[in-house]
Amino acid sequence: MSSDLERWWKDLPVLTKYLFVGSFGVTLAANFGLLSPYSLVLIWPKIITEFQLWRLVTCFLFHGKLGFPFLIHMLFLSLESEIFNGRLSDYVWMQVITCSLLLASTLILPSPILGMGLIVSLIYYWSRKNPDVEMSLMFGIRFKSIYFPWVLCAMSLLMGGSPLAELCGIVAGHFYFFFEDIIPRTKGYRLLQTPAFMYVSIDPAEYNSYNRGAQQQATRGPTFTGTGYTLRG
Repeated sequence: MSSDLERWWKDLPVLTKYLFVGSFGVTLAANFGLLSPYSLVLIWPKIITEFQLWRLVTCFLFHGKLGFPFLIHMLFLSLESEIFNGRLSDYVWMQVITCSLLLASTLILPSPILGMGLIVSLIYYWSRKNPDVEMSLMFGIRFKSIYFPWVLCAMSLLMGGSPLAELCGIVAGHFYFFFEDIIPRTKGYRLLQTPAFMYVSIDPAEYNSYNRGAQQQATRGPTFTGTGYTLRG
């Protein structure tokens, strides 16, 4: 059992480990009284007037009360290994974009906890990259993976909650998917290209690959890039 757990932990991608440990540590500390939940959530006046900048990070790591939903949230973090395998810089850049969008959304739709929105944005992107995976829910309900984010919204409603966090995550995930996958495929250019300095600072090997790709594209002229995707009506 311990060897299986050790193997599972070793196989987790780097950023997933940080998010996993950070989320578990912050959420457990708040639930056991080691940290005040009020000091972790997103409150813009506290950030702007009192410079409590840590809230910009802890609002993504604090997931509220412990329970089954929290464990499910942690499970979904492992999707990084399926869609960003060997592309740590790209994954970090996606997180920067989606976190920024979620923070901006709170100016219109106030939400003190953004962890679920961040996870749903990842789930949404994964579901669009893998739209035909067969999934099942309790009571034997089966559905295609492309509907998974919307199933999470329905579950939140059925459990008496608000699907606002899930919907914001879907919007952020779709924004990234549209500009990272649809636009390159249809227009031939990437508007959300990961900045070169991130490749250099995070993974030089990725930077070399990025440079080779850029040089080849400059030699060939504009081409349609991005992962293959089948558009469905």
